Amino acid sequence: MTTNKPTKKPCLKCEKDKPITKDFYLSNSTNHADSRYPICKTCIKNNLKLDEPMSQEAIESLKNVLIEMNRPFLFSQWTTSVEESSRTGRELFGMYIKNISMPQYRDYSWKDSEFEPNLPSTENKVEVEVINKSNKKENEEIVVIDTRDKEDVIRMLGYDPFEHENPNDKKHLYSRLVDFLDESTLEDGFKLQAVIEIVIGFNQIDKINHAITNITNDIDRLSDKSGGIKSLIDSKKNILASLIKLAEENGISVKHNTQKSKGAGTLTGIIKTLQEKGIEQGELNLYDIETAQGIRQVADLSNQSIMAQLQFDENDYTSMLMEQREMIQELDAKVTKLEEENRLLKKELIRYKQSDGDSDE
Repeated sequence: MTTNKPTKKPCLKCEKDKPITKDFYLSNSTNHADSRYPICKTCIKNNLKLDEPMSQEAIESLKNVLIEMNRPFLFSQWTTSVEESSRTGRELFGMYIKNISMPQYRDYSWKDSEFEPNLPSTENKVEVEVINKSNKKENEEIVVIDTRDKEDVIRMLGYDPFEHENPNDKKHLYSRLVDFLDESTLEDGFKLQAVIEIVIGFNQIDKINHAITNITNDIDRLSDKSGGIKSLIDSKKNILASLIKLAEENGISVKHNTQKSKGAGTLTGIIKTLQEKGIEQGELNLYDIETAQGIRQVADLSNQSIMAQLQFDENDYTSMLMEQREMIQELDAKVTKLEEENRLLKKELIRYKQSDGDSDE
């Protein structure tokens, strides 16, 4: 006779019955038989002192919970979580738990904690790699890589999968790999390696296509090079067949993907995925939306329609004017405050630029 596992359990703090998988964090402690921390997420959030997340008090309160969970404290991941939480508005402790649940930290316990400050770079710098170093004069080739994709890949995987690849190819490799890194891929080590192989394989196909194009450009000698073209086409066909089979076996292609949730390809699903990955460009810009010309036209038409259908008397107009006056005064005060903050920020920026220029000299 089989017994169903309970789906709820009481929180030791608030004593309310809550769903186990939804409201309780995973724990590595052997004291927790169900592998779940016995205090619910809401109570943890209320008990942690994270108003100033980089303060000693905040970090100590965080450590106390992590010790009971037997989960690691990683200073670098904590600072990353603070930045992501500030940028996205998501709950800080939950963001940290997500970051230390990535494949490279999944088996870490409290004894694997890293307390030394190891702040990650927060600037989207551009990495410049120099090729053909033996010839550093006129023929030197410089490859510029936008490191945003590279940083996203390394942050999610914990290592550089293209460390030994040709620097000329890295830009396209990182860009392609980012598109594959969804939740199911990050949780499946075998599928992750298959995805990396597929990205490298398609890069090899691109090179073969480029070689075929160069050969066929010389029409006069095309017949002499037919053997080379056939060899390249056969190689391309073999690589492509191997990649298709790899994609089918691991459910990577859309046709064979058995783990893709409903709505994953919708705008809402895409934005949610980008936010979970901590990609800043995935955040909604409500200012641009609300000030867009199309939205303003719709709002004006709606207001005109309302005014045409409603009949106001003098008392209504008086009440509306009083309310509008209060709103104008409130908004005017906000504008004045924001203008002053903007002025101070500009002064600080000018001072920073001047000090930076002096240090360069």
